[in-house]
Amino acid sequence: MEAAGQIASNFNAGVFKEPRGFLKLIQFVLSIFAFATTTSFTSSSTFNVKCNETYSASITFEYGYPFDLESVCVKSPACNKTNPQDVCLLAGAQSSSQFYVFVGVIVMLYCMAALVLYIFFDELYRKNNRIIVGDFVVSIVLTLLWLISASAWASGLSDVKEYTDPAEGGFFDNGSFFPECKDASKTGSCTVVNVGNYGSLNASVIFGFLNMMVWVGNLWFLYKETPWFKVQSKPPAGTPGESTGAANVY
Repeated sequence: MEAAGQIASNFNAGVFKEPRGFLKLIQFVLSIFAFATTTSFTSSSTFNVKCNETYSASITFEYGYPFDLESVCVKSPACNKTNPQDVCLLAGAQSSSQFYVFVGVIVMLYCMAALVLYIFFDELYRKNNRIIVGDFVVSIVLTLLWLISASAWASGLSDVKEYTDPAEGGFFDNGSFFPECKDASKTGSCTVVNVGNYGSLNASVIFGFLNMMVWVGNLWFLYKETPWFKVQSKPPAGTPGESTGAANVY
């Protein structure tokens, strides 16, 4: 209880008036937005297969995080129900989406730990160069992870958009998946009704690159806390106006 009371007495909300404090809070919020807009996504695509002049089969498939699209399957052929087989999407973005979410989660946890350190152990932080340097180095690594994961996820999202569009994803390609859809562009035998709404996924990519830019800006303020910057900013010895201890001779 005494230790808890001592920690509580060290509470320093003034750290939020400093760049390292309020930027860390912004980074915490942005990291949540980044992975939340990715993991909460679910959508579906629908296309119609014209079986005859009076009947058209409607095919719908759903997908979402972690975008293992190769496990998203529908039955083919659509009109002949006697011997249907599973036809699955050609590719997905599971690895890139999961890596992106992983980076977002570890960044959120690191921001929480850093904020606790800044708020309750600010004096220890300022006096211990190892902690300052460690914070700076970890921030460099996390900045690079944001760049890599956001770039990978942007590429993965492009694949998701392509392969969840029945016309672009190969369902209509020479009728290899659905015999009824062969030369669909000419005959109109297969038509796309709707594709997924990717608004939240577009936002997740934007949040990824926004996180990266905020972390890049924060590196400068963290660098100013390191002993390397403080050594460089010290005035050189014997600057004008300082007493050298020698008597002036006239």
